[in-house]
Amino acid sequence: MGLESIIALFLGVAVLAAKPGPGMVTVASKAIGEGIKPVLFFMVGTNLVKILFFGVAVLGVSFANGDMLFVSILVKSLAAVYLIYIGVQGLQKFDIEMPYGDKPSIQTGFLENFIAGFVMTLSNPFDILFFAGILPTILNVLQISFDDFLLGAFVIVAADSVVALSYAIPLSLSRKSFTESFLKKVNIVSSIMIILVGLYIGYSALPAKDLLSALF
Repeated sequence: MGLESIIALFLGVAVLAAKPGPGMVTVASKAIGEGIKPVLFFMVGTNLVKILFFGVAVLGVSFANGDMLFVSILVKSLAAVYLIYIGVQGLQKFDIEMPYGDKPSIQTGFLENFIAGFVMTLSNPFDILFFAGILPTILNVLQISFDDFLLGAFVIVAADSVVALSYAIPLSLSRKSFTESFLKKVNIVSSIMIILVGLYIGYSALPAKDLLSALF
């Protein structure tokens, strides 16, 4: 993989990561409400899926249209259920971790954030579109060796991390100036937003037009 290909891949993933969407909203809300550690856990899940998508694109694995429809509905449905679940869990969390507080607090752990990042990215049509449609136009995926794949995976993680941390770290550091009451309100708002994202993903998994046609 040459320098031009590395730069093209980095910029492509960076643009994808910088696109406003559920992932950016989740990273920002977690950075403000819980700090940088849950953001890092969330990023592990998102980047693992992107590497898997990259691997699928390199291997040239494809599905029939019917299989893709079934897989898409299944993945989006599971993602919707899980995101609604963690949103409800967030609404039930009454203790917020203060940056330098002495009071013990409840904070979402690795597994919860990892799965959230994993399923959210797995069901994101923009990520699927990028790796299935756009990536082959900027890289010759058929000629990528194993060493190139490892390098590409590193570039993907680097590009996504640079973008996400560029706004997550300032938001996390700004928590020092926030009161506990404000952070509790942020937690409520972010939890509701995650629930709404889950509802939206669930709705997108349904054949909405056919359903509306049947009803009306």
